[in-house]
Amino acid sequence: MKRTKIIFLILASIVFAYACAEKPVVNSNAGNTVNKTTVNTQPTAVTDELAAGRALYKKDCAACHREDGTGGKITIDGKNIDPENLTADKFKNRSDEKLIGYITDGNDEGMPAFKDKLKPDEIKEVVKFIRGELQKK
Repeated sequence: MKRTKIIFLILASIVFAYACAEKPVVNSNAGNTVNKTTVNTQPTAVTDELAAGRALYKKDCAACHREDGTGGKITIDGKNIDPENLTADKFKNRSDEKLIGYITDGNDEGMPAFKDKLKPDEIKEVVKFIRGELQKK
């Protein structure tokens, strides 16, 4: 009986050691087995690269250009305005630098300057959001 327990413990130890050993990674290009441990480098939570720009857009842009970026005639503070459709081809075809300039300095058509409200990096985040979500570029 004692001998059976010893054999059982030895076998259990071998199984445990085998289970804990590093698994080889096969290099599919060379067909060789390499003794390395595989590591999952994928983040556990999906990062939202547009979150900062989305929040800034909602706070500073959506009142005029609407949540979906389509703009159109509205009245703000008793003033009738017609904000641009940011999803239109003419805006899709403009460079990021041009859009950054519009947001930073405004334009003659009623777009106010945001250089005193948003930092340059924040303006870039808004453009990234416009490109990635509203224009789906």
